[in-house]
Order: sequence, then structure tokens, then C-alpha cells
Amino acid sequence: MSDLVVQGGLWGVEVTDGGHVRLARVGFRGQVTGAVRVEAGRLEVEDSRFEAAPAARVGVLLESGRAPPPEGGAQSAPRGASSKPEVLSNTDGSMHLPQDREADAGAGAQQEGPSRAGAIVEAHIRGSTFTGPYRRAVRLRGGDVRATLEDLQFTGAATAVGVDGAYAEVRRSTAEGGQAAAFSVMDGTLILDEVSVTGHEYGVSAMQARRLDVHRFTSVRAIRAGMGLLMSRVRLRDIVVRDSGAYGGLQFSGGDLDVQGVRVDGAAEYGVMALRGKLRLRDADIRRVHTADGVTGDGLHLRQVEADVEGVVVRDAQGACVLAAQNARVSLRGAKLETCGYVGLLTDTLARMNAANVDIQGAGTALGALGNGELRVESLSASGLETGFVHAECEGATQVHLKKFRSEDTRGLSARCVHASPK
Repeated sequence: MSDLVVQGGLWGVEVTDGGHVRLARVGFRGQVTGAVRVEAGRLEVEDSRFEAAPAARVGVLLESGRAPPPEGGAQSAPRGASSKPEVLSNTDGSMHLPQDREADAGAGAQQEGPSRAGAIVEAHIRGSTFTGPYRRAVRLRGGDVRATLEDLQFTGAATAVGVDGAYAEVRRSTAEGGQAAAFSVMDGTLILDEVSVTGHEYGVSAMQARRLDVHRFTSVRAIRAGMGLLMSRVRLRDIVVRDSGAYGGLQFSGGDLDVQGVRVDGAAEYGVMALRGKLRLRDADIRRVHTADGVTGDGLHLRQVEADVEGVVVRDAQGACVLAAQNARVSLRGAKLETCGYVGLLTDTLARMNAANVDIQGAGTALGALGNGELRVESLSASGLETGFVHAECEGATQVHLKKFRSEDTRGLSARCVHASPK
């Protein structure tokens, strides 16, 4: 099918028999449920336009035949509307939906990128636009579904791409103007490369993702956070988050996280927040973290997590530049902390932090230990302190161990739970 516009109907195109459908320079407008639905077969889309009706659920739905029905069950056409689409224009005067089984079996049907045996729905969508209030512009459901999406623009969809148990790769694409997570994955695999998001609740959200791999990603003005990731296996590289909302720059809860090359600039409440699970963080630059209520405002906020952190810069955090709390276990190496409103390094509520090669320039207090927290620091330089060098509430098992440190301010060193060796 090429060079035409499909207007109205419940669906514009449906593929259910395992065929191979190609769409080139096709426009879809005003479908009640969605533009394209594939439950068995292969779909290729190039240079096409998808324009949502006011209540449209989805632009492209890819689901295996074993997937549950769309949300809310079948939807009826409005009074007076046809359930069948109307072909408004076609430059060659015909409508083509080729069932190209020979091509499927031949070399021409080889899918770009890795292939997974057993997939019964495959799609490659490139160079296309999705406009309007789709709930999900592209939705993938089921373990038999796989798609590659390249050079796409999403404007106004609540979610640009939603992955439920399926596999999707998204490259060189943008999303803006939505109210939910721009890219979401639940119990599936999502790979993003050179993707940017403006607005949206989250740039990326994940729940129990088998794999989330994000490279060269930018989120600007997220309503809640640049990313919100729950109980997922995650690999992040070269991430930029600017001016995120009240849930912080990056929000992790549980799972296994490998993060390298993060820039957070202008976050509310938290720069990077990790709760439970395991975190490996390298090369992070966190700036301008503010708080509305004076309680948080932390650059790196770690709770109940096992964290291995190296090469972090935190500048202008209203709370703690680095906080470990609630039984967290943190190894921190090579940290430069500047203008920490409350404290540079803080342990609280049974947390333990081992830190080395730390430079603190400007803070209320350089170091803090509360609530049976343990802080061990070696090779520390601190200057520009307002209220003292160490603040330790020496109750229970709370303790601070210092080795090889330099500071003109020595206030707090005499506390009974502070053990210091300057050389």
C-alpha cells in the first residue's frame, strides 16, 4: 500500500493471517480505535503519517494472537460512522495490501538487527510521524512480538512507545507533549539509542523489565522524573536530564542498574535517587538540586541499596550532596562536592559508607553521621564550611572514621564517636 490516505473506520489496516504488509507514504486519519493492528505477520512502514482521532487508543498495535483484547474490550463506531476505513487518495489508482509470503521466505524478508526465533509479529517502522492524543502511539504486547522503530517523531501522544512483554528497539527518535511516560516497558525488552523527550510524566519508565538498554538519551522538563525504573535490569550510557520535576532526575527502585555517563541539571528534590537493589554508577555530574520543603534536595540519595559509585560531581545541592540511609551499603571513590547546602557526605539509619578521594568545597558541614550510621573516609579535603567539619550524633553504633584529611575547620572532631588520623 503506497501513496494514499486512509480516513476513519475502527481500524485503518488489520493484519491477522501472517502476511507481509508494506506501507509507504500512507496517511492515517480519524480511526476510532487505531490506525494499524497486526496480530500475526510482518509489517513494514516508511515515510507515513498517523493522526489521532480525539479518543483514539493506539496508532500501531502489535500483539500476538494470544494477547488479551484492547483495553475496555471492543469499541463501537460513533453513531453515523462507518466501521470500515475509506481510501481518500491513491496516486496510482489502486489499493495494495500484498500478502508477500514468498518475500517472507526469501532473503528480502531478513529483518535488520538481531532476530528472535518464534516471533509471530515483526515490524519495522521508520521515517514516520505520530500526531495527536493517542494513549500509545505504538504498542507492543506479548512475547512473540518484536519491532524496530527508527527516525520517528511523536507529538501529543500520552505514551510514544509502550512495551508489554515484547521486544522493541527505538533509534533516532523524539517525543514531546504527552502526559504519561514517553517510553515504557513492563516485563519486556526496550532498547533506546539517540532518543530525546520533551515534557511527559517520565522520559522512560520500566517495571520488571527483563532488559532496558538506553544510550544517548535526553529528557527535558519531565513532569516527575527523567526516568522512573522499578525492579528492572538496566544499562544506561550517556544520559542527560534537565529541569525534571518533583521525583528527581533519575529514580531507581530495586533491580540491577549499571549506569555510566549521567548529567542531571536542575532537579527537584533528588538528582539521582536509588532505593533497594544494586547500583553501579560511573561518571555522574549532578547540578542544581533544589527542594520545595527543605527536607531533601540531595544530589545522590541512596536508601536500602548496595551502591558502587566512582567519579561523581555534585554542585549546588540544597540538601546533602551524598546521602546513604536505611541500611544502604555504599562505596564512593573520586567525588567532587561543591556548594552542599546541608552536608557533603551523610550516613543515617544503619547505613554504611566507605569513601575515598573526596574533595568538598563549600557546605554547611563536611561530614555527618546519624542514627547508627557509619562513615569511613580516606583522603579528604574540605573547605568553605559554615557550621563545622563533622556533625555526629554519638548514640548507639554511630561512628565516623577519618584517615588522611585536610581541613582548617576542626569543629566536631572531638566528638567521642569520631576517630581521626590526619596523616
